Amino acid sequence: MALTNDEKRRIFEKEKLRKEMQGKSVVVSVILSVLIPGLGDLYCGSWIKALIFFALNFLSFILMFAMGIGVFLYAVVWFCGLISAWLSANKSEKRIIKKMDKSLAQES
Repeated sequence: MALTNDEKRRIFEKEKLRKEMQGKSVVVSVILSVLIPGLGDLYCGSWIKALIFFALNFLSFILMFAMGIGVFLYAVVWFCGLISAWLSANKSEKRIIKKMDKSLAQES
C-alpha cells in the first residue's frame, strides 16, 4: 500500500517535530554551567552568551592571580552563569512547546 503525498508530508513533519522536541535539558544545562560558566548556554545554542561567559570566566581567572579580586568576580560570573543556563534551557523548552502546539493546530 503506497502512501499519498499528504501522508508522507505528515510523517515527515511529525518526525521533524520529534527531533525538535528533543530539547535541551535544564539539568544538563545547569550541570555543564557548574563545570564551566557559559558551557550550559553553549549547550542550549546561546552562542553569544556563552562567549561572554567564557571571556568573563577567563578574565576573573587572570585577575584571581594578578590582583586577588578575581575570586569574588569568579563567584559572581559562576552564579550568573548558572542562572543564564537555567533560563536558556527553559526558553528552549518553551520554544519546543510552541512548535508542538502550532503543529497540532495545523493538523486539526
